[in-house]
Amino acid sequence: MDKRKEEIIELATRRFLHYGFSKTTMNEIADDVKITKANLYYYYPDKNALIKDVLVSISEAFLDAVEAKVAKYNGDFLDTLFELLRFRAEHMRKHYMVYINENLDWIKDAEFKHLLKNFETRDLSILKSLIVKAVDSGTLKMDNIDESTVVLRRVIKGISLNHTVNDIIHCIPKIENIDQMLEDQIKAVELIFKERIVTNK
Repeated sequence: MDKRKEEIIELATRRFLHYGFSKTTMNEIADDVKITKANLYYYYPDKNALIKDVLVSISEAFLDAVEAKVAKYNGDFLDTLFELLRFRAEHMRKHYMVYINENLDWIKDAEFKHLLKNFETRDLSILKSLIVKAVDSGTLKMDNIDESTVVLRRVIKGISLNHTVNDIIHCIPKIENIDQMLEDQIKAVELIFKERIVTNK
């Protein structure tokens, strides 16, 4: 990627994370990058195109980190899953202004829907690989891995949405919601998996 484009994405991300998408203008981003607005439009014809690249950058870095954590699986399924939930919560805390802007009109665009579907597919694949590792090692009893992976992700995302929906509607961040969200996610994961863990006792 062009160095200038990388710089634009980095500085735009900082501004979006502080002010959100709707309250950030292309003029402000151009000022941050120290280029003219016309020069910024050379790289990005509109704010939606820039938002897309920012989301790609944030999501790919997140999924790369999750994949690396799963690759280090140590044989303790619940411990690894809890670590992933804590990591997701910290990621959400850092990127909260992006999360509560998920209801904006640009997200209805077909290209964005395709982008989000790709992120979901990769996230499911990583989560499935963790479950497969646990089943293959004999520490987890589970018959339908594909269906269980989808349901687990829906539970995690559903709890997240339940705790942030009011913030999303009003675009007012309440980051303290994340602590309760994480607690509920851990309880749900324990409820789903605790009886399926195989021990040597």
